[in-house]
Amino acid sequence: MRSLGVGCVVALLLSGCNYHNELKNLQLIYATSVDLNEKNDIVTTVTIQSPGGKERTAPVHEVLSATGPTLQESLYKKIGLQIAGPIGTSKNQVMLISEKLAKKDLADILDSTFRNANDPMLAKVAIVRGKAGDLISLERIGSATAGEYLRKILMSARYETIIPSITLHSLYPTLHDPGRDPVIPLLRKESDKAVVDGLALLHVRKYTGYSLTPEQSTLCLLMNGNKANICVITRKVKGDSSEDEPSDYLSLNISNLKRDKHVWIDEEGQVQVKLDLSMKASLIEFSHDDLSEQKKIEQLSQRFSELITDEANDICKLLTKANSDALGIARDVMAFYPNEWKKMDWETAYPKVNFQVSMKVEIVSHGIIN
Repeated sequence: MRSLGVGCVVALLLSGCNYHNELKNLQLIYATSVDLNEKNDIVTTVTIQSPGGKERTAPVHEVLSATGPTLQESLYKKIGLQIAGPIGTSKNQVMLISEKLAKKDLADILDSTFRNANDPMLAKVAIVRGKAGDLISLERIGSATAGEYLRKILMSARYETIIPSITLHSLYPTLHDPGRDPVIPLLRKESDKAVVDGLALLHVRKYTGYSLTPEQSTLCLLMNGNKANICVITRKVKGDSSEDEPSDYLSLNISNLKRDKHVWIDEEGQVQVKLDLSMKASLIEFSHDDLSEQKKIEQLSQRFSELITDEANDICKLLTKANSDALGIARDVMAFYPNEWKKMDWETAYPKVNFQVSMKVEIVSHGIIN
């Protein structure tokens, strides 16, 4: 009986040692990208951090790639064969998808990621112009990993109301939502850095090839009622010449947003959308000293409102052209007109939706100088 007890203790100690060694050899993925090659195979690129040991004082970063018919095959199997130790995905911070691959069904491509309970569902998701693997291979800034660098870029753009926060967790339900098409942040490589390039418009879980610029993306987020910590909008309000001068531009920080959205079906069966936004803003840059009169402030507010109202209506035209329901109009039709919705072919009805957008900006502060 005593020998049996000793054997159990030894077994527990040995299993503990094996567990410790497995953690010590764990190869942690900090960023993942997926591309599509000429043979329509998925090319997965990862940046891996191996833990430091007695021989080295700092972790070692390595970029690895592998090709396979699926993400599961290329990542867990083929990349797994290239490293000395088990793969750990719990630290993955970004999932980058090339625009070529994003034009296929994203739910199918990311299926293994959604199913794996060990994958971090809070990893940021972005579509990359060109080859996604090029961003994974960027030289890191300081001691940060490529994943940390890219995550901070996306977080900064979210903070400034340029893109929404899209993670694997938030993307999955929107890919299966019949009432709204998701939008995904766009990145591109510029020299030796990554740049936020607006929003990719999706339809039926695929990238349509249409996108919004960063300036349009901010307005689109406001039209959805989403304002982050900072929302600075700069527009040219003076001058008709092609030569731009800094004094022609007005910069406002949106401090308050009220949104009124009304969706209805008219007598002819066409979907009508009226979207009214009322915003209060602080003037943060305008190199003119004639702001002491309230009339001048009102004129600037009116001019600015007209400019972004025209832009907002152009965005709606682009959304219908791309057949991307980024404003969730289908959700309103389903909720308030269920009988009509059952008879409606949304694929053909949405491009005919009539949008009427009004954006009113009131400048409530112009700083400590007139």
